Amino acid sequence: MSNLVYLMCSLPSLKFGQVPPITMDEFTEDAQSQLSAKHFKKLEPVDIYKSTDSEGKVSLKNIAVMLEEMKDDISELRSAKAQRRTPSLMRLPLSVVNANPLEREKLIMRWQWEELDTIVAGKTFTLTEVMVYKLRLQILDRLNSFDKERGSQVLASVVNPPKKEEE
Repeated sequence: MSNLVYLMCSLPSLKFGQVPPITMDEFTEDAQSQLSAKHFKKLEPVDIYKSTDSEGKVSLKNIAVMLEEMKDDISELRSAKAQRRTPSLMRLPLSVVNANPLEREKLIMRWQWEELDTIVAGKTFTLTEVMVYKLRLQILDRLNSFDKERGSQVLASVVNPPKKEEE
């Protein structure tokens, strides 16, 4: 327990939209040095984009449910768009329906952040709090990876791919 307390007290606070104050590698290094092998093994597979690890194990049920329902909603958004109908969402806010892809992604990340608030509420100095910290750090990394110029280049390469020269 004292190692969890020390780890959480030594980590910088995170706020949605900020530049990540530490890298994922720094967080992993700190967590590995402070947590027991058992706790670190539980923390390692936690990922905001996967509800289970490579062995199909759930790291934390609340997080797994949130991620699965989010994936279902995203799938429903795509199906509804293809079928030209209003989507029936389980968890995501309706504001994501009419947003452009970038804004939709940001709205989903904001929603994830708020859902993590609910999951960690009342769980001070627990492994759950460390897992949520890792997930939030992943959200901030993704949010800060958006680059308008690089995105325009990727779009241009998809829309106008370079022609292969015939041999």
